[in-house]
Order: sequence, then C-alpha cells, then structure tokens
Amino acid sequence: MLETLGCSIALSRRPSGVAILGATDGKPTLSACLLPRSMGMAYAGNRLAVAGAKQLLLFANVKGLAPLYPKQPDHYDAMFVPRQSFYTGYCDLHDMAIDAKPGREVVVAVNTRFNCVSVIDGYFNFTPIWQPPFITELTGDDRCHLNGMAFHDGKLRYVTALGATTEPGAWRETMATGGILMEVSSGKVITANLSMPHSPRLFDGVLYVLEGGKGLLLKVDPQTGQTTQIAKLPGFTHGLAHHRGILFVGLSKLREKRGPQGLPIEEESDSLIAGVAAVEAASGRLLGILEFITGVDEIFDLHVLPGVRRGEILSPQQWFERPSIATMKGAFWENERPDESEGDDPLTVETQTASATQIEAMKGNPGS
Repeated sequence: MLETLGCSIALSRRPSGVAILGATDGKPTLSACLLPRSMGMAYAGNRLAVAGAKQLLLFANVKGLAPLYPKQPDHYDAMFVPRQSFYTGYCDLHDMAIDAKPGREVVVAVNTRFNCVSVIDGYFNFTPIWQPPFITELTGDDRCHLNGMAFHDGKLRYVTALGATTEPGAWRETMATGGILMEVSSGKVITANLSMPHSPRLFDGVLYVLEGGKGLLLKVDPQTGQTTQIAKLPGFTHGLAHHRGILFVGLSKLREKRGPQGLPIEEESDSLIAGVAAVEAASGRLLGILEFITGVDEIFDLHVLPGVRRGEILSPQQWFERPSIATMKGAFWENERPDESEGDDPLTVETQTASATQIEAMKGNPGS
C-alpha cells in the first residue's frame, strides 16, 4: 500500500528509537536509529522533529546526500540528518507540530509534565502558550496528563487529556473513563468520559480522535461532541496520520509494568499487537495491518512522509561517526574523520558529490 501511495511512515517506538517504514517491490522496508525515549514527532517541509527524554531534535531531509550514502549507494531517496537540538529538560513531550512563520520556524508541543502547550524555539527551554482553563499554575507535576493536540492551518484547535483534574497525578485514578476532548478557542470540554484519548486530528474537515483504552478510532462532531466509531483495532491506539484518504493508526501492546488499570482493552491483552493499521477514511474498512513481531512493544507517534519511498535517518551518534556536509552549492559525505591529535590534517572527502539536479532540488530547502 505504501508503495502504491508513494510515501513512507516515520514512527517513534518503544523501547526507544525512530524508524522509517516504506515498501519496495511489494515488501516492507525499515530503517531505524536509536534515540533514547523517543516520543512525540512532527513533520513539515522536509523537517522532522523528534522529542526525546530531555531534548528535542530537528532532522533535515537532505535529498542530495541520499544516493551518495557510502553504506548503501544509489539506494535511498531521502536522508534525514540531525540539524538542531533544543535542550528542553524533562517535559514529557507528546503531540507536536512544526509551525513555519515568516522568518521563523518553531515547534509547538504538548508539554505533558507542565500541563500546557508550549513553543520550543531556543529562546527558553520552552514557552507556554496555552493551558486548560482548570489549570491555573505552571507546575511540573502532570496534573491532567494533557497529551494530544489538533494543530491545523497554523492554529491550535483541539486537545486531549486523561482527566479534567487539578492535583498532581490525580488523572491516574480515573484514567479508564475520565478522558476529555477540549476545544481550545472556547476552553470547553466537547467530549468527556473517554478511555485514554490520544491524537486528535483534523483531516479534510473531519475531527478524529483515538480512544486508546478501547482500541478505537473515532470521528467526532465538534458541535455536539458525539462520537462515531470508525474502526475497532487490535491494539492500544496511539498516533494518527492521513494520506490520500487513508488513516494510519499506531497500535501498541499494554505496558505490563503498569499492571491492571481497569481499561476495557485489558480483556484483549493476549491478542493485542504493536504495529500500524491502515483504515479507509470514507468507509472505516480495515485495509491491512503491519505487525512488529519482535523488538517493538509500542508505537508512540507516526507521520506520513509523502514522496519518500526508501528513507534513512541517522542519529547524532551515527552522524558523528560519518559526517556529511551540505550547502547550497552541493552535498557530500566525509570519507574519514581527522585524528583529533593531529588537527592540522585535512579531511579527505568522497569524490562523488550531489549532481546539478540534486543541488537544484536542495535550493528550496534552506538549512538542509
């Protein structure tokens, strides 16, 4: 399906790491890198943002580097390399979006620990821009487990939380049935009594939300708050993306270390899987599921990468081991690192550089 749609999916997973899932010749392909406690993600304009334990990383897709990658020449059509790191401190960042304003690009993120939606741009660790009306202080004690947001057309529209609670950790007591979906502009709860809601999204004018505690994909009437079940899926639903009429939903197994939480989906724990489901938006028909048999217990977030068929992503450590250079004049991989004890030695570089066509394609992507 991904091959037909001409796209890949970037996903953050647990235990840890980010992967790019694609398809070639009818078979799935997977490229992955280790990023400790990878959580929320955002993608826009060839930029991929990934939240970690205490920092937020920005990657750039430098297409000119992809076919030159020394480990697999002429294989990849996208190459995500690290560009910036924002040191946020521990914020437990969930849903995120890249908001490109004139002359300034910022990341908008749900800051779960501090009960707010915040902007991350390097001026401070984070800048709060919105809190639920029932939260009156900026405290790092996770009072309602604010976790999801629908950021659409440059505006914050809807958010989800696991409870309209005001005491530290109080949401845990009612997490099975106390979840809420809020409209940001009015501050009103439009849907309540949800079981661990996540990932509210606006696609083609339709509001969706995932009810993780029941394994559901729901459609919501924003005027009445009434929900309609689109699909029941074999996993804890977390992470939602859309491309050409197809909804991609992240599926996870339950965390055994948490023990019983009273979630309806716990009755199905033996049959739950970790993977990605594809659902036809118009009909709710399940088109297929890709299941991770080993190595992945949870899908935390996912985003569609249009036009990417075989992508690679390098962690900062991988990039330091084999650095690359990209400018408006072209791109190349460094052949080897200099001996730091002999700092005067010049670097040797690959003789192959980006072609004129590749360079031209890079010109619309400053900073790549």
